[in-house]
Amino acid sequence: MDVGPRHYCRNPRCRSKLPAPVENHHHAFCARGCYESFYRSRCLVCEDPMQRRREGQQIRSGHAKCAAEYRKFPHAFAFPVAKGQISHESLGSAHSTGTKFGLAGYPPARWCLRGWWWGDPGIGDLSLYDGEGLSLVRIVLKDGQWHLRSPLSWPCRVWPNLETARHGAEAIALASLALDPKIAARIAKDNTTPHPMGPPLNRQPVPPDAAIASGWKPTGEGVAPEIPEFLRRH
Repeated sequence: MDVGPRHYCRNPRCRSKLPAPVENHHHAFCARGCYESFYRSRCLVCEDPMQRRREGQQIRSGHAKCAAEYRKFPHAFAFPVAKGQISHESLGSAHSTGTKFGLAGYPPARWCLRGWWWGDPGIGDLSLYDGEGLSLVRIVLKDGQWHLRSPLSWPCRVWPNLETARHGAEAIALASLALDPKIAARIAKDNTTPHPMGPPLNRQPVPPDAAIASGWKPTGEGVAPEIPEFLRRH
């Protein structure tokens, strides 16, 4: 167990500063999405690595002590909920009630990008998650404008409204993706392979005798006319 209050989110892909320090390290997460992605491959009580056998599994198989500890103190391990919200405290499956938790509770929309999904603004979760529940970008509301919290950028990206901020954050997430190895190899090959038409022809300098002679000559008697009075400088 960790000793001392926590000041930053425990999710290694977030690490945002918490609104207030917390003593219980199970509650040291800035949003439910960070909490669920952190414990997706860990036992909820002892935090040992585990591989889920079902979507709703929270305790590692064979950890009877962890299951008993969770039944005694469910609030100590569950993500803290705001007043007026109902938390899921039972180890049983909620399939019969139609309630879904975790990634299943946020089904990607048909028009979403690459299977990514946004957290619920109602609980303060303004992070963009990929299909595995990992946070890609995070935006926060400050002084009436939406700021990009992570990843860090210079200058800091700011948007006037939530819809524009989401579109901008999705563009940043796309730009941060690594190129597919096949595409990267094709681009490198195209940049190093000579063009089949050969290099461009060098433009030869025009010799002086090839210049086109001009037939311009002054007209009239060759004397400049007198400047009109209204054009004279006084």
